[in-house]
Amino acid sequence: MEVLTREERDGMVELKGLIKGFLNGGEGSKQIREYITSVSENDALLLIFLKGRKCRVNHAWETLKRNAVVRFNEYPESFPVAVPECTYLLLKNGVFGILKTRDNLGRRIMFLNGGKWEPSEVSLEDISAVGTHLMDKLLLDEDVMNNGLVSVIDCEGMGMKHLKEYSLNGMLRLINIFCYAYPIPFKGFYFANAPFYCRYIYKILTPFLPKKLKERILISASDKQFEMIHENISPQLLPKFLGGVQENETAFDRDIIKPLYS
Repeated sequence: MEVLTREERDGMVELKGLIKGFLNGGEGSKQIREYITSVSENDALLLIFLKGRKCRVNHAWETLKRNAVVRFNEYPESFPVAVPECTYLLLKNGVFGILKTRDNLGRRIMFLNGGKWEPSEVSLEDISAVGTHLMDKLLLDEDVMNNGLVSVIDCEGMGMKHLKEYSLNGMLRLINIFCYAYPIPFKGFYFANAPFYCRYIYKILTPFLPKKLKERILISASDKQFEMIHENISPQLLPKFLGGVQENETAFDRDIIKPLYS
């Protein structure tokens, strides 16, 4: 394992103490206790939770607990052992994935091409199940953990058939999993070409979002096209479907996503 700073060493000791107290107290289901035990025995993974929460021990511990709870109690359907069958289509067709490029701050860029998403074939629940496999992989990506992750969503082509997928329960599932149960630092969510209902959904979900994340969500309508995205990420770094100059096929990071469906 890498050489730790004093803050990290002290944090690891304190974090393991919290885990020991939890386990000795007999809390949690058998699956949750076994999962937390396995993480506590993996110093590299435990350090990821600690560093991802900027060495705030209590925050790291709450994130680890939330990861276990959503994984085994609340949303086990979003954590299938096997990668969902729809993964190949989503990634191969450029509906969802990671770009090769980093932004000017070294952050990885995740994308969703909403117009290519066909809800009758792949539900929002399916996408969340693919997303957890991808997040587990991104935990091991140094650029993600050191610099953060930004998510770019092109809503062009999205309509009422997509809106039907955005139930309150479905959206809360995404928030509870990806915002609270992973130590990955999300640095921005950029929605371009957003349909009229996007802002209404955002208003409904605002009370459930972390404070910092609220400040990092930007939504622009179709009349602005990709202007807002390009103010935050250079078009030189983006594929053509996001108004950039990179060819779509060569812009996608196949190396990081191929193991998900190979």
